[in-house]
Amino acid sequence: MIKKSIEILIPAYNEEKNVEGVIKKSLLWLKSQTNDYSVLVVDDGSTDRTGEILDSLEKKYRNLKVIHHEKNLGIGRAWRTLYEFSTKEIIFTCPADQQFNPADFSRALPYIDKVDIISFYRPKKKDYSPFRLILTNINRLLIRIFFNLKIRDVNWVKMYKKEVLKQLDLKLKSALIETEILAKVKKINKKIIEIKAPYHPRVYGKSKGASMKTIWLSFIELVKAYLSVRIFKY
Repeated sequence: MIKKSIEILIPAYNEEKNVEGVIKKSLLWLKSQTNDYSVLVVDDGSTDRTGEILDSLEKKYRNLKVIHHEKNLGIGRAWRTLYEFSTKEIIFTCPADQQFNPADFSRALPYIDKVDIISFYRPKKKDYSPFRLILTNINRLLIRIFFNLKIRDVNWVKMYKKEVLKQLDLKLKSALIETEILAKVKKINKKIIEIKAPYHPRVYGKSKGASMKTIWLSFIELVKAYLSVRIFKY
């Protein structure tokens, strides 16, 4: 058993057929690893039964806490809420769509005392359309140019140390919040490593792909992220 406390953070938006499965898998894995654990979920203004299911599960599991956004604020705001309300020493982030199995967090355990952030990456993005793959590659290139970050999967599953997150003075509330985190961590010379983990195809629901509006806003946020990192002082 691990002596450190561990928390899994899950943002959920219209994942009524997936969210119960990922929470149960998360709790099962956590229980096998430490005596001090929790799962924290943000329902980001879901319009299906996601919120109702989460409330029911929260009554059943004492190690589960649910926070509701009254309306959909987007993935960046969901992450901000999760980071702000997280309480444990070690934080894992996990999608609600069951495309990542929480049992694969075990791959990170040999390193948690040696590094500050672990970035998991997908060897293949099987369900990405050609258009989404192009956007992903452009995003990766821009992040390398702006921040000199050579991370394979900036916006996927991570392990963070809470004490490190508290030092970063996060500014963004958009999907680029993870870019801001990684860039600031790099700036203060904290250690980041990457670990490969399986990527599972969606069984239920559809991916929330990027719209042209989202893409344009991402470019604006990229500039904001750059400025935030540039003026950041540890």
